[in-house]
Amino acid sequence: MRALAETLDAPVVMTINARGLLSDTHPLALSASPSFPAIRALVVDSDVVLAIGTELGPTDFDCYDREPFAVAGQLIRIEVDAQQMVRNCQPDIALLGDAKASTEALLALCNAPARGESTGTTRAALARAQGMDELDATMRADIALLHHLRDALPEALWVGDSTRLVYAGNMGFAARRPRSWFNASVGFGALGYGMPAAIGAALADPTRPVICLAGDGGFQFTLGEMGTAMEVGAKLVVLLLNNSGYGEIKSAMLAATVEPVGVDLHTPDFLVLALSYGWKAERLAYGVAADTLAQAIREASGPTLIELTV
Repeated sequence: MRALAETLDAPVVMTINARGLLSDTHPLALSASPSFPAIRALVVDSDVVLAIGTELGPTDFDCYDREPFAVAGQLIRIEVDAQQMVRNCQPDIALLGDAKASTEALLALCNAPARGESTGTTRAALARAQGMDELDATMRADIALLHHLRDALPEALWVGDSTRLVYAGNMGFAARRPRSWFNASVGFGALGYGMPAAIGAALADPTRPVICLAGDGGFQFTLGEMGTAMEVGAKLVVLLLNNSGYGEIKSAMLAATVEPVGVDLHTPDFLVLALSYGWKAERLAYGVAADTLAQAIREASGPTLIELTV
């Protein structure tokens, strides 16, 4: 994929599940959701869009009720499933087959463009900058925190529940390697998914540190799994953002001038709860020095809860 992008001088937009397929340091890489108007504009302004193995589904392309995803130029889809090939967005050219084999076959047919100034790099840089400008200060701060922790723990595997830090990361987190970023928000947004999924990830690859991103609301859906983590010896850190409620839902209600109902929660003392399960636990204020937080994660040797209070 990297070779094909470089040959075509084409920006590469990585959806949530594709983060890390192209290094975040690559000038053509866009670890940014097409929910950004700037990324949608990049797609619309393109003569040809090559979609590889993506469902073109709403959780990747319409997280915030934008206009329907559209391709103005020609759409070429590489898809292994014939039915999925025509869902969500009809292709002009359908290439049914394995993503790797199909990409290699396309690459063999392509000629490298004449060397000169890279318009693809310029287009990618502009879309990247404009996309970040579209975010509010809170979401930019959340992404900056995630990137600082990523740089401190480059081998980490990030597993997310439905929570604020995950929503921010889905918009603009750039993973260092493939198969490093996955969460509940790419499907039905199930609350409580994060911790059991993180335990599974820790068992599947015990060589990598696992960071589970959760909120106080979703975390309480599967509290019993704290016992499971101890039983199986899962090496994971739960980074728990505690704002004493369903913050995203409450914000949406207020924005729609609806009186908030059922979104302010009575939460337990998570540190006492974690210690009662035999976990290590620590409480820090959101906004604490990122180096301090990174060090706390790095020193974790078993199931560990780090609560960030808002």
